[in-house]
Amino acid sequence: MRGNQRNTRIWRLAVTVLTVMSCCIGLASCASPLGLPVSGLVQTLSPDEQEAQRVYTNPEGPAQDAQPEEIVQGFYDAMPAGVQSDGYRVAQQFLTSSAAGDWNGDASAVIYTGTPDFRRRANTMSAPQGAESSLIVEVSLQVVGTLDAHGVYTPDDSAKTSKIAYTLIKTKGQWRISSLENGVVISSADFEQIFRQVSVYQVSSSGNQLVPDVRWLSWRNWRVRAVSEVLSRASDWLSGAVVQQDMHGVAITADSVPIHNGTAVVTLNQAMGSLPNEVRAMLVHRIRLTLGDGNAQYSLKITGDGVDYSDADEDVQLDVNVPKVNVYTLTGGHVVSLASSSPLRVGEASGFDDAEGLAFSTSVGGAVLRGDDVVECLTKDGASCGEMFDGAPMRSITAGFEGEVWAVSADGRNLYVRQGSKESELSMPWLASDSSVTAVTVSPEGSRLAVAISGETMNGVVVTGVVRNDDDMVTTLARTAATVSVAKNVSLLTFYDDLSLVYISVPQNANGQQEGYRQTAPGPAKTQRLPNDRVVALAAGQISQYRRLAVLDDLGIVRSVSGSLDGSWSIADSQVTALGAQ
Repeated sequence: MRGNQRNTRIWRLAVTVLTVMSCCIGLASCASPLGLPVSGLVQTLSPDEQEAQRVYTNPEGPAQDAQPEEIVQGFYDAMPAGVQSDGYRVAQQFLTSSAAGDWNGDASAVIYTGTPDFRRRANTMSAPQGAESSLIVEVSLQVVGTLDAHGVYTPDDSAKTSKIAYTLIKTKGQWRISSLENGVVISSADFEQIFRQVSVYQVSSSGNQLVPDVRWLSWRNWRVRAVSEVLSRASDWLSGAVVQQDMHGVAITADSVPIHNGTAVVTLNQAMGSLPNEVRAMLVHRIRLTLGDGNAQYSLKITGDGVDYSDADEDVQLDVNVPKVNVYTLTGGHVVSLASSSPLRVGEASGFDDAEGLAFSTSVGGAVLRGDDVVECLTKDGASCGEMFDGAPMRSITAGFEGEVWAVSADGRNLYVRQGSKESELSMPWLASDSSVTAVTVSPEGSRLAVAISGETMNGVVVTGVVRNDDDMVTTLARTAATVSVAKNVSLLTFYDDLSLVYISVPQNANGQQEGYRQTAPGPAKTQRLPNDRVVALAAGQISQYRRLAVLDDLGIVRSVSGSLDGSWSIADSQVTALGAQ
């Protein structure tokens, strides 16, 4: 965050720094990007409510004497309904009988933007026996992302044109697709209508938190696929950060998870009975939370070889929690909280008029990144308590889980974390040698880390797991990371809630336009509208008693977006220098 952000600071009238710290625990999942209350129950859409908002498609089969390009285009038009509702009944009509039998539409997905271009070209291979002729239709499109067989989303650079080839043959006067790759090709406009975001809940390595492992599963059979993913392994980038238990061959035996009188019915095999009691209890709990979008009271009937295990998790106390977070500013020698309806001084922190970052909470204190790039400890009343990290220069700092302070080294090659009085240096084995970290943000439960990276080999945002011991102390990072954004030059980012990531791409010159994005991580990115003035800090938390996204501009003005992330920006703390100075 050091380069461009530092250049903007010379324009600022006052230094105000935003941060978010976890303070106390609320209940329920906060997966929807809304302006939410930060205490009490947090409302999310139930699975039935989400399904009611869907728009269904009803494609037609191939027309008589359709040309090859029309056959492939019709196949594209039919694939969304296959994912969503009809199980590829119509899509298979565009294939030969042999191809229809071999093709697996659920194997993967390619997501594109814009309008595909369908062009025929000659097939250098001779037509198979019985075919009147053969050719290839090549489809050119701008790919924005892909899904693997487990529903894990990976973004792609849409600036590049991808080509997908389909072999067609003509028999009895009609063209049909005879050869194609497994998987579907879906427009970005259709994506969230036909794929459902599902959090497959994993148990953190400490055993103290639940971690959402985001998947995108086909709407028509998402429940049965979700159960299969619970029984499978976590995403690779979470390896070590979550518990990977041996399921002893437990598998779902039905091809659906029906809903009977409001209760989801899951049928497993006899291996369910061979699990240790504590493993079986946690498995039932994870299935309940995954199918119920984090609701521990979700009605579930689960059996294994006829034995009812529906109450196996009745003593499991682990729930999906959304921490209460506050937003603070540092200005004029004061730490100010924006949590209540009016800004409130909560600490005296003089001597930091050139501060570059703040991580603070009124319960444990925190740290400030001084103008000379040294991190200084703050008590909970804002007083200095010495230098952190042996006085080494740091590029940026951020608040972490339950009072942690995370820092990025000046060269962007290492991370540091302070928990209580313990300080640790963390390596990133997945970081390319020609790339460096500009900023990080820690997920609410503390088991995921989003990292903004700049460089030749790596340039975008990745996520990786945070490995913790039984006492929730950070021991290391996962050995792999997954790309969640290919936006370049990102230096500001924050988790808005437990699933949503908001980040800003900073231009390389002073006249360039900043670009804001938001997304379920991992998932497709959407544009996040920003205020007109240049943003130099980003945070999310309680402002005027509601969870909001807040930004600080280069003039020292704090603005927040209310109602939803698509809402209008309003001033949360204007004239911050005057407020702090008085």
